[in-house]
Amino acid sequence: MRVLEEPFVTREAILSVYRPGELTTERPFRTLRKQRAASSGLPVIIRTSLGQVTGRVHVYNALNADAARAYRLGRVNAAHELAARAGEIEKSPPARVVQRAIAAVAGRMPVEPLSNEAPAGLRRYLSLRRRSSWRGLDTSGLTREWIASSGAWLTTDWDELVEAVVTLNRHAEEARAEILADASTATTFFGVVQRMDHVAAELEAPDGQTLLVPRDDLDRQGLAAIGQAVSLLREVLPGGGSYCLPMPAVALDALAPRPALPVWETESRDDGSIPASALSTADAEWLGKELAREPTATPAAPLPVT
Repeated sequence: MRVLEEPFVTREAILSVYRPGELTTERPFRTLRKQRAASSGLPVIIRTSLGQVTGRVHVYNALNADAARAYRLGRVNAAHELAARAGEIEKSPPARVVQRAIAAVAGRMPVEPLSNEAPAGLRRYLSLRRRSSWRGLDTSGLTREWIASSGAWLTTDWDELVEAVVTLNRHAEEARAEILADASTATTFFGVVQRMDHVAAELEAPDGQTLLVPRDDLDRQGLAAIGQAVSLLREVLPGGGSYCLPMPAVALDALAPRPALPVWETESRDDGSIPASALSTADAEWLGKELAREPTATPAAPLPVT
Protein backbone atom coordinates (compact mmCIF):
# COMPACT_ATOMS: atom_id res chain seq x y z
CA MET A 1 0.00 0.00 0.00
CA ARG A 2 1.31 3.43 -0.96
CA VAL A 3 -0.42 6.61 0.16
CA LEU A 4 0.74 9.92 -1.32
CA GLU A 5 -0.54 13.49 -1.29
CA GLU A 6 -3.02 14.59 -3.91
CA PRO A 7 -1.01 16.06 -6.80
CA PHE A 8 -3.57 18.85 -7.26
CA VAL A 9 -5.70 20.81 -4.83
CA THR A 10 -8.41 23.42 -5.18
CA ARG A 11 -8.41 27.07 -4.19
CA GLU A 12 -10.47 26.19 -1.12
CA ALA A 13 -7.84 23.68 0.05
CA ILE A 14 -5.08 26.26 -0.36
CA LEU A 15 -7.07 28.81 1.64
CA SER A 16 -7.65 26.28 4.43
CA VAL A 17 -3.86 26.25 4.88
CA TYR A 18 -3.44 30.00 4.36
CA ARG A 19 -6.21 30.89 6.82
CA PRO A 20 -6.63 27.80 9.04
CA GLY A 21 -9.98 27.54 10.75
CA GLU A 22 -11.49 30.54 8.98
CA LEU A 23 -14.38 30.86 6.55
CA THR A 24 -12.80 32.68 3.63
CA THR A 25 -13.79 34.41 0.40
CA GLU A 26 -11.94 34.77 -2.89
CA ARG A 27 -10.10 37.89 -1.72
CA PRO A 28 -7.30 36.12 0.21
CA PHE A 29 -6.54 33.96 -2.79
CA ARG A 30 -6.40 36.99 -5.05
CA THR A 31 -3.85 38.38 -2.59
CA LEU A 32 -1.71 35.27 -2.95
CA ARG A 33 -1.86 35.48 -6.73
CA LYS A 34 -1.04 39.19 -6.73
CA GLN A 35 1.94 38.61 -4.45
CA ARG A 36 3.22 35.73 -6.59
CA ALA A 37 2.55 33.27 -3.77
CA ALA A 38 0.28 31.05 -5.86
CA SER A 39 0.62 29.56 -9.33
CA SER A 40 -1.76 29.98 -12.26
CA GLY A 41 -3.22 26.49 -11.94
CA LEU A 42 -4.96 24.41 -14.58
CA PRO A 43 -8.58 25.10 -15.62
CA VAL A 44 -11.06 22.29 -16.24
CA ILE A 45 -14.53 22.81 -17.71
CA ILE A 46 -17.42 21.02 -15.99
CA ARG A 47 -20.06 19.71 -18.38
CA THR A 48 -23.10 17.51 -18.18
CA SER A 49 -23.24 14.25 -20.11
CA LEU A 50 -25.23 16.18 -22.75
CA GLY A 51 -22.42 18.71 -23.18
CA GLN A 52 -23.97 21.58 -21.23
CA VAL A 53 -21.33 23.72 -19.47
CA THR A 54 -22.19 24.05 -15.78
CA GLY A 55 -19.01 25.54 -14.35
CA ARG A 56 -15.26 25.39 -14.09
CA VAL A 57 -12.81 24.01 -11.57
CA HIS A 58 -9.27 25.31 -11.23
CA VAL A 59 -6.73 22.86 -9.83
CA TYR A 60 -3.32 23.82 -8.48
CA ASN A 61 -0.21 21.80 -7.80
CA ALA A 62 0.04 20.79 -4.14
CA LEU A 63 3.10 23.00 -3.61
CA ASN A 64 0.70 25.94 -3.55
CA ALA A 65 -0.38 24.92 -0.05
CA ASP A 66 3.25 25.11 1.08
CA ALA A 67 3.59 28.50 -0.62
CA ALA A 68 0.47 29.78 1.17
CA ARG A 69 1.81 28.65 4.53
CA ALA A 70 5.21 30.22 3.86
CA TYR A 71 3.55 33.51 2.89
CA ARG A 72 1.40 33.47 6.05
CA LEU A 73 4.54 32.99 8.15
CA GLY A 74 6.31 35.88 6.46
CA ARG A 75 8.69 33.76 4.39
CA VAL A 76 7.89 35.64 1.21
CA ASN A 77 10.91 34.53 -0.82
CA ALA A 78 10.19 30.89 -0.07
CA ALA A 79 6.55 31.43 -1.05
CA HIS A 80 7.65 32.91 -4.38
CA GLU A 81 9.98 29.99 -5.08
CA LEU A 82 7.40 27.37 -4.14
CA ALA A 83 4.71 28.98 -6.29
CA ALA A 84 7.14 29.24 -9.21
CA ARG A 85 8.04 25.55 -8.93
CA ALA A 86 4.35 24.70 -8.72
CA GLY A 87 3.81 26.58 -11.98
CA GLU A 88 6.63 24.62 -13.62
CA ILE A 89 5.17 21.31 -12.44
CA GLU A 90 1.73 22.29 -13.77
CA LYS A 91 3.24 22.58 -17.26
CA SER A 92 4.88 19.14 -17.14
CA PRO A 93 3.63 16.09 -19.12
CA PRO A 94 2.60 14.16 -15.95
CA ALA A 95 0.44 17.14 -14.90
CA ARG A 96 -1.30 17.09 -18.27
CA VAL A 97 -2.03 13.39 -17.83
CA VAL A 98 -3.84 14.09 -14.55
CA GLN A 99 -5.54 17.16 -16.01
CA ARG A 100 -7.01 15.02 -18.81
CA ALA A 101 -8.28 12.49 -16.25
CA ILE A 102 -9.94 15.26 -14.22
CA ALA A 103 -11.44 16.71 -17.41
CA ALA A 104 -12.86 13.30 -18.34
CA VAL A 105 -14.74 13.14 -15.02
CA ALA A 106 -15.78 16.79 -15.22
CA GLY A 107 -17.15 16.21 -18.71
CA ARG A 108 -19.90 13.82 -17.64
CA MET A 109 -21.42 15.33 -14.52
CA PRO A 110 -25.19 15.08 -13.92
CA VAL A 111 -27.26 18.25 -13.78
CA GLU A 112 -28.21 17.41 -10.18
CA PRO A 113 -25.23 16.12 -8.13
CA LEU A 114 -27.52 14.44 -5.58
CA SER A 115 -29.53 12.50 -8.15
CA ASN A 116 -29.23 8.75 -8.69
CA GLU A 117 -27.40 9.48 -11.94
CA ALA A 118 -24.51 11.06 -10.02
CA PRO A 119 -21.41 8.93 -9.26
CA ALA A 120 -21.77 7.01 -6.00
CA GLY A 121 -18.56 8.57 -4.69
CA LEU A 122 -19.89 12.07 -5.25
CA ARG A 123 -23.20 11.31 -3.53
CA ARG A 124 -21.40 9.83 -0.54
CA TYR A 125 -19.05 12.83 -0.37
CA LEU A 126 -21.91 15.34 -0.46
CA SER A 127 -23.83 13.37 2.16
CA LEU A 128 -20.88 13.44 4.55
CA ARG A 129 -20.15 17.12 3.99
CA ARG A 130 -23.81 18.02 4.45
CA ARG A 131 -23.79 16.74 8.04
CA SER A 132 -21.40 19.42 9.26
CA SER A 133 -21.51 22.23 6.71
CA TRP A 134 -21.20 25.72 8.19
CA ARG A 135 -22.44 27.41 5.05
CA GLY A 136 -25.19 25.06 4.03
CA LEU A 137 -24.86 22.56 1.21
CA ASP A 138 -23.06 24.31 -1.65
CA THR A 139 -23.37 21.44 -4.11
CA SER A 140 -21.55 23.28 -6.90
CA GLY A 141 -18.54 24.13 -4.75
CA LEU A 142 -18.38 20.71 -3.13
CA THR A 143 -18.70 19.01 -6.51
CA ARG A 144 -15.63 20.94 -7.67
CA GLU A 145 -13.78 19.75 -4.58
CA TRP A 146 -14.70 16.14 -5.30
CA ILE A 147 -13.77 16.31 -8.99
CA ALA A 148 -10.26 17.46 -8.09
CA SER A 149 -9.64 14.49 -5.75
CA SER A 150 -8.13 11.23 -6.93
CA GLY A 151 -11.20 9.34 -5.71
CA ALA A 152 -13.01 10.85 -8.70
CA TRP A 153 -10.44 10.50 -11.49
CA LEU A 154 -8.12 7.62 -10.52
CA THR A 155 -10.40 5.01 -12.06
CA THR A 156 -9.21 4.43 -15.63
CA ASP A 157 -5.79 4.46 -17.32
CA TRP A 158 -4.49 3.18 -13.97
CA ASP A 159 -0.85 2.54 -14.91
CA GLU A 160 -0.40 5.88 -16.69
CA LEU A 161 -2.05 7.83 -13.88
CA VAL A 162 -0.11 6.06 -11.13
CA GLU A 163 3.15 6.84 -12.90
CA ALA A 164 2.08 10.48 -13.27
CA VAL A 165 1.09 10.77 -9.59
CA VAL A 166 4.38 9.24 -8.42
CA THR A 167 6.38 11.56 -10.68
CA LEU A 168 4.48 14.66 -9.56
CA ASN A 169 4.95 13.67 -5.93
CA ARG A 170 8.69 13.25 -6.43
CA HIS A 171 9.00 16.67 -8.06
CA ALA A 172 7.06 18.31 -5.21
CA GLU A 173 9.17 16.60 -2.53
CA GLU A 174 12.38 17.66 -4.28
CA ALA A 175 11.16 21.27 -4.33
CA ARG A 176 10.29 21.18 -0.62
CA ALA A 177 13.68 19.70 0.29
CA GLU A 178 15.47 22.35 -1.77
CA ILE A 179 13.45 25.42 -0.74
CA LEU A 180 12.25 24.66 2.78
CA ALA A 181 15.07 22.41 4.00
CA ASP A 182 14.33 21.80 7.69
CA ALA A 183 12.39 25.03 8.19
CA SER A 184 8.90 23.61 7.66
CA THR A 185 6.49 23.90 10.58
CA ALA A 186 4.17 21.21 9.24
CA THR A 187 4.21 17.42 9.19
CA THR A 188 1.87 15.05 7.38
CA PHE A 189 0.64 11.60 8.37
CA PHE A 190 -0.54 9.45 5.48
CA GLY A 191 -2.91 6.59 6.14
CA VAL A 192 -6.13 4.81 5.29
CA VAL A 193 -9.29 4.72 7.41
CA GLN A 194 -9.33 1.14 8.67
CA ARG A 195 -11.66 1.27 11.68
CA MET A 196 -14.29 3.78 12.64
CA ASP A 197 -17.15 4.37 15.03
CA HIS A 198 -19.33 7.39 15.83
CA VAL A 199 -16.58 8.95 17.96
CA ALA A 200 -13.22 8.22 16.35
CA ALA A 201 -11.53 6.80 13.27
CA GLU A 202 -8.27 4.90 13.12
CA LEU A 203 -5.88 5.73 10.30
CA GLU A 204 -3.34 3.08 9.40
CA ALA A 205 -0.11 4.05 7.63
CA PRO A 206 1.65 1.84 5.08
CA ASP A 207 4.23 0.87 7.76
CA GLY A 208 1.49 -0.26 10.14
CA GLN A 209 1.56 2.81 12.40
CA THR A 210 -1.92 3.88 13.50
CA LEU A 211 -3.38 7.21 14.53
CA LEU A 212 -6.75 8.06 16.07
CA VAL A 213 -8.61 11.13 14.83
CA PRO A 214 -12.04 12.50 15.75
CA ARG A 215 -14.76 11.16 13.48
CA ASP A 216 -16.26 14.65 13.15
CA ASP A 217 -13.04 15.97 11.60
CA LEU A 218 -13.31 13.41 8.81
CA ASP A 219 -17.03 14.04 8.35
CA ARG A 220 -16.41 17.75 7.74
CA GLN A 221 -14.04 16.92 4.90
CA GLY A 222 -16.14 14.10 3.41
CA LEU A 223 -13.52 11.51 4.36
CA ALA A 224 -15.35 9.38 6.93
CA ALA A 225 -15.42 6.12 4.96
CA ILE A 226 -13.65 2.81 5.40
CA GLY A 227 -10.80 2.52 2.90
CA GLN A 228 -10.51 6.28 2.37
CA ALA A 229 -6.92 7.50 1.97
CA VAL A 230 -6.23 10.51 4.18
CA SER A 231 -3.35 12.93 4.66
CA LEU A 232 -3.46 14.47 8.13
CA LEU A 233 -1.66 17.80 8.06
CA ARG A 234 -0.44 19.04 11.43
CA GLU A 235 1.11 22.47 11.83
CA VAL A 236 2.67 24.03 14.89
CA LEU A 237 1.49 27.65 15.12
CA PRO A 238 3.92 30.49 15.98
CA GLY A 239 1.74 31.79 18.80
CA GLY A 240 1.38 28.39 20.43
CA GLY A 241 -0.75 25.35 19.89
CA SER A 242 -1.31 23.54 16.62
CA TYR A 243 -4.03 22.49 14.25
CA CYS A 244 -4.75 19.32 12.29
CA LEU A 245 -6.37 19.32 8.87
CA PRO A 246 -7.52 16.05 7.28
CA MET A 247 -7.30 16.10 3.48
CA PRO A 248 -7.89 13.46 0.81
CA ALA A 249 -4.87 11.48 -0.33
CA VAL A 250 -4.06 9.03 -3.12
CA ALA A 251 -4.03 5.29 -2.42
CA LEU A 252 -1.96 3.73 -5.19
CA ASP A 253 -2.16 0.08 -4.15
CA ALA A 254 -5.09 -1.99 -3.01
CA LEU A 255 -5.07 -2.82 0.69
CA ALA A 256 -4.06 -6.31 1.71
CA PRO A 257 -7.04 -8.71 1.65
CA ARG A 258 -8.89 -8.70 4.94
CA PRO A 259 -10.07 -11.98 6.47
CA ALA A 260 -13.61 -10.58 6.52
CA LEU A 261 -15.59 -7.36 6.46
CA PRO A 262 -14.78 -4.92 9.27
CA VAL A 263 -16.59 -5.42 12.54
CA TRP A 264 -19.03 -2.58 11.91
CA GLU A 265 -20.02 -4.03 8.53
CA THR A 266 -20.16 -7.73 9.45
CA GLU A 267 -23.62 -9.23 9.57
CA SER A 268 -24.27 -11.19 12.74
CA ARG A 269 -25.78 -14.65 13.01
CA ASP A 270 -29.46 -15.14 13.64
CA ASP A 271 -28.82 -15.22 17.37
CA GLY A 272 -27.08 -11.85 17.23
CA SER A 273 -23.53 -13.14 17.69
CA ILE A 274 -20.55 -12.35 15.47
CA PRO A 275 -18.35 -15.29 14.37
CA ALA A 276 -14.96 -14.95 16.06
CA SER A 277 -13.22 -16.18 12.91
CA ALA A 278 -14.50 -13.08 11.12
CA LEU A 279 -12.40 -10.72 13.23
CA SER A 280 -8.80 -9.73 12.72
CA THR A 281 -6.74 -9.02 15.84
CA ALA A 282 -6.98 -5.26 15.32
CA ASP A 283 -10.72 -5.46 14.71
CA ALA A 284 -11.22 -7.60 17.80
CA GLU A 285 -9.32 -5.08 19.92
CA TRP A 286 -11.38 -2.23 18.48
CA LEU A 287 -14.62 -4.10 19.23
CA GLY A 288 -13.42 -4.81 22.76
CA LYS A 289 -12.94 -1.11 23.38
CA GLU A 290 -16.42 -0.40 22.05
CA LEU A 291 -18.02 -3.01 24.30
CA ALA A 292 -16.14 -1.66 27.32
CA ARG A 293 -17.58 1.83 26.98
CA GLU A 294 -20.36 2.93 29.25
CA PRO A 295 -23.69 3.51 27.45
CA THR A 296 -24.12 7.20 26.66
CA ALA A 297 -27.57 7.25 25.07
CA THR A 298 -30.17 9.32 26.92
CA PRO A 299 -33.84 8.59 26.22
CA ALA A 300 -35.55 11.58 24.58
CA ALA A 301 -39.01 10.20 25.32
CA PRO A 302 -40.53 7.72 27.78
CA LEU A 303 -39.68 4.13 26.93
CA PRO A 304 -42.56 1.64 26.62
CA VAL A 305 -42.77 -0.94 29.40
CA THR A 306 -43.91 -4.43 28.48
